Amino acid sequence: MELKTAYLGLFALMVNFQEVLCSWGDTSPEYRSCKQRCVVANCTTEINLSKWRERQPLLEYIFGWSCQEDCKYECMWYSADIIYSRHNKVPQYHGRWPFVRILGMQEPASVIFSVMNMVAHVYMIRWFVKVVPSSAPMYGVWVLNSVIAVNAWFWSSVFHTRDTFFTEMMDYFCAFSTVLFSLLAFVLRIIVKSNEGLPKIFLFFVFILFYINHAYSMISVKFDYGYNMKVNVIVGGLNCVCWLVWFYNNRKNGVYIRQGAYAVAALTVSVTLELLEFTPIFWSIDSHALWHLVTSPLPILWYKFAAQDCLFLINQDSTPLPFKKTI
Repeated sequence: MELKTAYLGLFALMVNFQEVLCSWGDTSPEYRSCKQRCVVANCTTEINLSKWRERQPLLEYIFGWSCQEDCKYECMWYSADIIYSRHNKVPQYHGRWPFVRILGMQEPASVIFSVMNMVAHVYMIRWFVKVVPSSAPMYGVWVLNSVIAVNAWFWSSVFHTRDTFFTEMMDYFCAFSTVLFSLLAFVLRIIVKSNEGLPKIFLFFVFILFYINHAYSMISVKFDYGYNMKVNVIVGGLNCVCWLVWFYNNRKNGVYIRQGAYAVAALTVSVTLELLEFTPIFWSIDSHALWHLVTSPLPILWYKFAAQDCLFLINQDSTPLPFKKTI
Protein backbone atom coordinates (compact mmCIF):
# COMPACT_ATOMS: atom_id res chain seq x y z
CA MET A 1 0.00 0.00 0.00
CA GLU A 2 3.02 2.24 0.33
CA LEU A 3 2.94 4.88 -2.45
CA LYS A 4 5.76 6.98 -1.17
CA THR A 5 7.98 7.37 -4.21
CA ALA A 6 5.09 7.55 -6.66
CA TYR A 7 3.39 10.43 -4.91
CA LEU A 8 6.69 12.21 -4.38
CA GLY A 9 7.20 11.98 -8.12
CA LEU A 10 3.67 13.24 -8.73
CA PHE A 11 4.32 16.19 -6.47
CA ALA A 12 7.55 16.89 -8.32
CA LEU A 13 5.71 17.06 -11.60
CA MET A 14 2.98 19.24 -10.10
CA VAL A 15 5.46 21.93 -9.14
CA ASN A 16 7.55 21.50 -12.30
CA PHE A 17 10.47 20.25 -10.25
CA GLN A 18 13.91 20.42 -11.78
CA GLU A 19 16.86 18.88 -10.05
CA VAL A 20 19.61 21.32 -9.22
CA LEU A 21 23.12 20.47 -8.15
CA CYS A 22 23.74 23.77 -6.37
CA SER A 23 21.74 26.10 -4.17
CA TRP A 24 22.12 29.64 -2.97
CA GLY A 25 23.97 28.60 0.19
CA ASP A 26 26.62 26.30 -1.24
CA THR A 27 27.43 28.73 -4.05
CA SER A 28 27.99 31.62 -1.66
CA PRO A 29 31.59 32.89 -1.26
CA GLU A 30 31.26 32.59 2.53
CA TYR A 31 30.54 28.88 2.28
CA ARG A 32 33.17 28.12 -0.35
CA SER A 33 35.99 30.01 1.34
CA CYS A 34 35.11 28.48 4.70
CA LYS A 35 35.10 24.97 3.24
CA GLN A 36 38.44 25.51 1.54
CA ARG A 37 40.06 26.74 4.77
CA CYS A 38 38.53 23.89 6.77
CA VAL A 39 39.69 21.18 4.36
CA VAL A 40 43.24 22.57 4.28
CA ALA A 41 43.38 22.85 8.06
CA ASN A 42 41.86 19.46 8.91
CA CYS A 43 41.83 17.06 5.97
CA THR A 44 45.03 17.46 3.95
CA THR A 45 47.73 15.89 6.11
CA GLU A 46 47.80 12.71 8.15
CA ILE A 47 48.60 14.66 11.30
CA ASN A 48 45.61 16.97 10.87
CA LEU A 49 43.37 14.03 9.96
CA SER A 50 44.47 12.17 13.09
CA LYS A 51 43.58 15.17 15.25
CA TRP A 52 40.22 15.48 13.51
CA ARG A 53 39.46 11.76 14.03
CA GLU A 54 40.20 12.14 17.73
CA ARG A 55 37.54 14.85 17.96
CA GLN A 56 34.99 13.01 15.85
CA PRO A 57 32.01 11.58 17.84
CA LEU A 58 31.72 7.80 17.80
CA LEU A 59 28.34 7.65 16.04
CA GLU A 60 29.53 9.96 13.28
CA TYR A 61 32.51 7.66 12.80
CA ILE A 62 30.22 4.61 12.69
CA PHE A 63 27.96 6.29 10.13
CA GLY A 64 30.98 7.09 7.99
CA TRP A 65 31.14 10.87 8.08
CA SER A 66 34.36 12.05 6.43
CA CYS A 67 36.52 15.05 7.21
CA GLN A 68 35.44 16.83 4.01
CA GLU A 69 31.77 16.23 4.80
CA ASP A 70 32.28 17.53 8.30
CA CYS A 71 33.77 20.70 6.82
CA LYS A 72 30.69 21.10 4.64
CA TYR A 73 28.46 20.73 7.69
CA GLU A 74 30.39 23.23 9.83
CA CYS A 75 30.68 25.76 7.01
CA MET A 76 26.99 25.40 6.22
CA TRP A 77 26.09 26.79 9.65
CA TYR A 78 28.87 29.38 9.56
CA SER A 79 27.76 30.79 6.19
CA ALA A 80 24.04 30.46 7.04
CA ASP A 81 24.49 32.82 9.99
CA ILE A 82 26.26 35.39 7.83
CA ILE A 83 23.76 35.15 4.97
CA TYR A 84 20.77 35.37 7.33
CA SER A 85 22.20 38.47 9.03
CA ARG A 86 22.56 40.17 5.63
CA HIS A 87 19.42 39.03 3.81
CA ASN A 88 17.11 37.84 6.62
CA LYS A 89 16.71 34.55 4.75
CA VAL A 90 17.89 31.04 5.49
CA PRO A 91 19.67 29.58 2.44
CA GLN A 92 19.51 26.02 1.20
CA TYR A 93 22.57 23.88 0.59
CA HIS A 94 22.72 21.33 -2.22
CA GLY A 95 18.95 21.58 -2.59
CA ARG A 96 18.21 21.13 1.12
CA TRP A 97 17.53 23.20 4.17
CA PRO A 98 20.15 23.16 6.91
CA PHE A 99 19.50 20.27 9.29
CA VAL A 100 21.13 19.90 12.66
CA ARG A 101 23.02 16.62 12.93
CA ILE A 102 21.94 14.65 15.99
CA LEU A 103 23.67 11.42 17.04
CA GLY A 104 25.21 11.24 13.58
CA MET A 105 21.83 11.45 11.82
CA GLN A 106 21.68 13.86 8.89
CA GLU A 107 17.90 14.41 9.07
CA PRO A 108 16.93 13.19 12.56
CA ALA A 109 13.18 13.84 12.37
CA SER A 110 12.81 12.00 9.06
CA VAL A 111 14.79 9.10 10.54
CA ILE A 112 12.55 8.91 13.60
CA PHE A 113 9.35 9.11 11.59
CA SER A 114 10.62 6.51 9.08
CA VAL A 115 11.32 4.20 12.01
CA MET A 116 7.79 4.89 13.27
CA ASN A 117 6.40 3.73 9.92
CA MET A 118 8.58 0.63 10.03
CA VAL A 119 7.48 -0.18 13.58
CA ALA A 120 3.83 0.30 12.60
CA HIS A 121 4.19 -2.30 9.84
CA VAL A 122 6.00 -4.73 12.16
CA TYR A 123 3.36 -4.32 14.87
CA MET A 124 0.44 -4.72 12.51
CA ILE A 125 1.80 -7.76 10.67
CA ARG A 126 2.37 -9.44 14.04
CA TRP A 127 -1.27 -8.68 14.81
CA PHE A 128 -2.32 -9.88 11.35
CA VAL A 129 -0.69 -13.32 11.63
CA LYS A 130 -2.29 -13.79 15.05
CA VAL A 131 -5.84 -13.11 13.90
CA VAL A 132 -5.84 -14.50 10.36
CA PRO A 133 -5.49 -18.23 9.62
CA SER A 134 -2.49 -18.99 7.43
CA SER A 135 -4.76 -20.94 5.08
CA ALA A 136 -6.79 -17.80 4.30
CA PRO A 137 -6.72 -16.48 0.73
CA MET A 138 -4.27 -13.57 0.27
CA TYR A 139 -2.59 -14.39 3.61
CA GLY A 140 0.82 -14.90 2.00
CA VAL A 141 0.43 -11.83 -0.19
CA TRP A 142 -0.13 -9.53 2.77
CA VAL A 143 2.70 -11.06 4.76
CA LEU A 144 5.07 -10.53 1.83
CA ASN A 145 3.69 -7.01 1.42
CA SER A 146 4.66 -6.31 5.02
CA VAL A 147 8.18 -7.65 4.56
CA ILE A 148 8.67 -5.40 1.53
CA ALA A 149 7.25 -2.36 3.36
CA VAL A 150 9.45 -2.93 6.43
CA ASN A 151 12.49 -3.22 4.17
CA ALA A 152 11.57 0.03 2.39
CA TRP A 153 11.15 1.97 5.62
CA PHE A 154 14.41 0.55 6.93
CA TRP A 155 16.26 1.95 3.92
CA SER A 156 14.37 5.22 4.24
CA SER A 157 15.74 5.45 7.79
CA VAL A 158 19.24 4.66 6.58
CA PHE A 159 19.03 7.19 3.74
CA HIS A 160 17.91 10.02 6.01
CA THR A 161 20.62 9.06 8.48
CA ARG A 162 23.37 9.18 5.89
CA ASP A 163 22.75 10.42 2.36
CA THR A 164 25.11 8.69 -0.06
CA PHE A 165 24.62 7.48 -3.61
CA PHE A 166 24.16 3.90 -2.35
CA THR A 167 21.65 4.75 0.39
CA GLU A 168 19.75 7.03 -1.99
CA MET A 169 19.63 4.24 -4.56
CA MET A 170 18.38 1.74 -1.99
CA ASP A 171 15.74 4.19 -0.74
CA TYR A 172 14.47 4.75 -4.29
CA PHE A 173 14.46 1.09 -5.30
CA CYS A 174 12.92 -0.22 -2.08
CA ALA A 175 10.22 2.45 -2.13
CA PHE A 176 9.41 1.50 -5.72
CA SER A 177 9.20 -2.16 -4.70
CA THR A 178 6.32 -1.31 -2.34
CA VAL A 179 4.49 0.61 -5.08
CA LEU A 180 4.90 -2.19 -7.60
CA PHE A 181 3.99 -4.94 -5.14
CA SER A 182 0.84 -3.09 -4.11
CA LEU A 183 -0.26 -3.16 -7.73
CA LEU A 184 0.57 -6.86 -7.91
CA ALA A 185 -1.45 -7.43 -4.71
CA PHE A 186 -4.40 -5.70 -6.34
CA VAL A 187 -4.21 -7.95 -9.41
CA LEU A 188 -3.90 -11.04 -7.21
CA ARG A 189 -6.94 -9.91 -5.22
CA ILE A 190 -8.92 -9.65 -8.45
CA ILE A 191 -8.04 -13.22 -9.49
CA VAL A 192 -8.02 -14.64 -5.96
CA LYS A 193 -10.85 -17.07 -6.76
CA SER A 194 -8.90 -18.62 -9.60
CA ASN A 195 -7.89 -22.19 -8.77
CA GLU A 196 -5.12 -22.20 -11.35
CA GLY A 197 -1.71 -21.38 -9.97
CA LEU A 198 0.00 -20.82 -13.33
CA PRO A 199 -1.48 -17.33 -13.99
CA LYS A 200 -0.41 -16.19 -10.53
CA ILE A 201 3.13 -17.51 -10.98
CA PHE A 202 3.27 -15.84 -14.39
CA LEU A 203 2.18 -12.53 -12.85
CA PHE A 204 4.88 -12.77 -10.19
CA PHE A 205 7.55 -13.29 -12.85
CA VAL A 206 6.24 -10.42 -14.98
CA PHE A 207 6.34 -8.00 -12.06
CA ILE A 208 9.74 -9.25 -10.89
CA LEU A 209 11.21 -8.91 -14.37
CA PHE A 210 9.78 -5.41 -14.69
CA TYR A 211 11.34 -4.44 -11.36
CA ILE A 212 14.71 -5.97 -12.25
CA ASN A 213 14.71 -4.22 -15.61
CA HIS A 214 13.96 -0.87 -13.97
CA ALA A 215 16.69 -1.29 -11.35
CA TYR A 216 19.19 -2.54 -13.93
CA SER A 217 18.52 0.43 -16.20
CA MET A 218 18.99 2.85 -13.33
CA ILE A 219 22.21 1.22 -12.12
CA SER A 220 24.02 0.18 -15.29
CA VAL A 221 22.71 2.59 -17.93
CA LYS A 222 22.02 5.89 -16.18
CA PHE A 223 20.69 6.88 -12.79
CA ASP A 224 18.01 8.99 -14.40
CA TYR A 225 15.87 10.75 -11.78
CA GLY A 226 13.34 11.87 -14.37
CA TYR A 227 12.87 8.37 -15.73
CA ASN A 228 12.56 6.98 -12.21
CA MET A 229 9.88 9.54 -11.35
CA LYS A 230 7.90 8.81 -14.51
CA VAL A 231 7.89 5.07 -13.81
CA ASN A 232 6.81 5.64 -10.20
CA VAL A 233 4.09 8.10 -11.16
CA ILE A 234 2.63 5.73 -13.75
CA VAL A 235 2.74 2.63 -11.53
CA GLY A 236 1.71 4.48 -8.37
CA GLY A 237 -1.10 6.38 -10.08
CA LEU A 238 -2.44 3.19 -11.65
CA ASN A 239 -2.18 1.44 -8.30
CA CYS A 240 -4.09 4.19 -6.50
CA VAL A 241 -6.85 4.40 -9.10
CA CYS A 242 -7.28 0.62 -9.25
CA TRP A 243 -7.65 0.23 -5.51
CA LEU A 244 -10.04 3.17 -5.15
CA VAL A 245 -12.24 1.89 -8.00
CA TRP A 246 -12.21 -1.57 -6.45
CA PHE A 247 -13.19 -0.14 -3.06
CA TYR A 248 -16.09 1.69 -4.64
CA ASN A 249 -17.32 -1.35 -6.55
CA ASN A 250 -17.11 -3.54 -3.42
CA ARG A 251 -18.41 -1.01 -0.89
CA LYS A 252 -21.37 -3.28 -0.08
CA ASN A 253 -19.08 -6.06 1.18
CA GLY A 254 -18.77 -4.45 4.59
CA VAL A 255 -17.60 -1.47 6.57
CA TYR A 256 -14.02 -2.79 6.37
CA ILE A 257 -13.89 -1.62 2.74
CA ARG A 258 -13.92 1.93 4.03
CA GLN A 259 -10.80 1.28 6.08
CA GLY A 260 -8.81 0.40 2.99
CA ALA A 261 -10.28 3.31 1.05
CA TYR A 262 -9.50 5.73 3.88
CA ALA A 263 -5.92 4.48 4.01
CA VAL A 264 -5.32 5.02 0.28
CA ALA A 265 -7.17 8.34 0.24
CA ALA A 266 -5.31 9.61 3.30
CA LEU A 267 -1.98 8.61 1.79
CA THR A 268 -2.90 10.43 -1.41
CA VAL A 269 -3.93 13.58 0.43
CA SER A 270 -0.86 13.49 2.68
CA VAL A 271 1.36 14.25 -0.30
CA THR A 272 0.12 17.83 -0.16
CA LEU A 273 2.41 18.25 2.84
CA GLU A 274 5.24 18.27 0.32
CA LEU A 275 3.79 21.51 -1.05
CA LEU A 276 4.73 23.23 2.19
CA GLU A 277 8.06 25.00 2.09
CA PHE A 278 9.40 26.28 5.37
CA THR A 279 12.60 26.44 7.35
CA PRO A 280 12.84 23.24 9.43
CA ILE A 281 11.31 23.49 12.88
CA PHE A 282 14.10 23.09 15.44
CA TRP A 283 16.29 22.62 12.36
CA SER A 284 14.97 19.05 12.17
CA ILE A 285 11.30 18.91 11.10
CA ASP A 286 10.55 19.90 7.51
CA SER A 287 7.59 19.15 5.26
CA HIS A 288 9.05 15.81 4.18
CA ALA A 289 9.49 14.73 7.80
CA LEU A 290 5.89 15.75 8.53
CA TRP A 291 4.78 13.60 5.61
CA HIS A 292 6.48 10.59 7.14
CA LEU A 293 4.84 11.41 10.48
CA VAL A 294 1.36 11.55 8.93
CA THR A 295 1.78 8.23 7.09
CA SER A 296 2.94 6.34 10.21
CA PRO A 297 -0.57 5.42 11.53
CA LEU A 298 -1.98 4.45 8.11
CA PRO A 299 -0.75 0.80 8.30
CA ILE A 300 -3.30 0.30 11.10
CA LEU A 301 -6.15 0.97 8.69
CA TRP A 302 -4.58 -1.01 5.88
CA TYR A 303 -3.87 -4.20 7.83
CA LYS A 304 -7.34 -4.12 9.38
CA PHE A 305 -8.75 -3.93 5.88
CA ALA A 306 -6.50 -6.78 4.74
CA ALA A 307 -7.43 -8.95 7.72
CA GLN A 308 -11.16 -8.42 7.35
CA ASP A 309 -10.92 -8.96 3.62
CA CYS A 310 -9.33 -12.34 4.33
CA LEU A 311 -12.30 -13.09 6.63
CA PHE A 312 -14.67 -12.09 3.86
CA LEU A 313 -12.94 -14.49 1.46
CA ILE A 314 -13.01 -17.26 4.04
CA ASN A 315 -16.74 -16.80 4.57
CA GLN A 316 -17.27 -17.14 0.83
CA ASP A 317 -15.52 -20.52 0.94
CA SER A 318 -17.63 -23.68 1.13
CA THR A 319 -15.78 -24.63 4.31
CA PRO A 320 -15.48 -21.34 6.24
CA LEU A 321 -12.75 -20.95 8.86
CA PRO A 322 -13.08 -18.64 11.87
CA PHE A 323 -10.73 -15.84 12.78
CA LYS A 324 -8.29 -16.77 15.50
CA LYS A 325 -9.41 -13.64 17.36
CA THR A 326 -12.11 -11.07 16.92
CA ILE A 327 -10.96 -7.87 15.22
